Amino acid sequence: MKKAIGLDLGGTKINGALILEDGLFLKRASTNTRNEGDPSIILRQLAEMIAQLSEGEEVVGAGIGSPGFVDSENGRIMAVGGNIAGWAWTDVKAGLSDLSPLPVVMENDANCAAACEAWLGAGKDLSSFVMLTIGTGLGGAIWLPQLGLWRGSNFRAAELGHSILIPRGRKCTCGQYGCVERYASGTAIEENYFELSGRRIDGTSIVASYDVDEFARQSVDRFARDLGIFLATLRNIIDPEAFIIGGGVIDSRTIWWDTMINEFKNQVNDPSSIEILPAQYGNDAGMLGAASLVFDNPLDR
Repeated sequence: MKKAIGLDLGGTKINGALILEDGLFLKRASTNTRNEGDPSIILRQLAEMIAQLSEGEEVVGAGIGSPGFVDSENGRIMAVGGNIAGWAWTDVKAGLSDLSPLPVVMENDANCAAACEAWLGAGKDLSSFVMLTIGTGLGGAIWLPQLGLWRGSNFRAAELGHSILIPRGRKCTCGQYGCVERYASGTAIEENYFELSGRRIDGTSIVASYDVDEFARQSVDRFARDLGIFLATLRNIIDPEAFIIGGGVIDSRTIWWDTMINEFKNQVNDPSSIEILPAQYGNDAGMLGAASLVFDNPLDR
């Protein structure tokens, strides 16, 4: 059975695994991302993890899920590098070819999460779906019948977090104002809390205080309502069979899921014939999806 390496590159951590083509994990590795604005440092970290996971193994290749606009055909980052300083315009595939003997393929991190869910998870039996990954920001992926994964003419399709939700609203890291991810993400929950209380605390603490802190409750509830409004918009643009929601924020869904669903139903003109599903794979989704690119990307037709 073939083995591949799946790497999930994030702004704070790089998670990696050696994975069989049936999805079984054989080895794992993790390190803190050295986000110092020098892409050569991150390339070395990726190469070191590939070497660590492939030692003594027969591996067919490595897949990498990366934030930002990803030219998946040529293996490079485009104008926006996501939450990694200096990552824009990095030629990842060429850079790694000098550091690692393994062939490398890469894709946007949210697309990798969608590939995982299509391969093994909540999207396995769906004809079409939109994936939202909600963590520090908000990523997206769109899979449609016959087309497979919709990457767009410039590899910028499904950057759902950078749709405008509030005109002239909060400034986003991408340079726009009022982006969805400034209102429907972990960072958004923290910003909501700051605007209400004047204090900055981390999102995990806010969620944990939901039942005892009125500011926390209002912050999370606003996040949930803004997300529900955005889903109503997406429903009318794309009309998928289902939305799949994943990412780190999904771990707290027992607190905000019903508020999101109710807001969606209140806002959309027809809430029938669509499912809103939690992703089945959490932090493993990026690694599994990245490995699937090496085996056979389930999102490509």
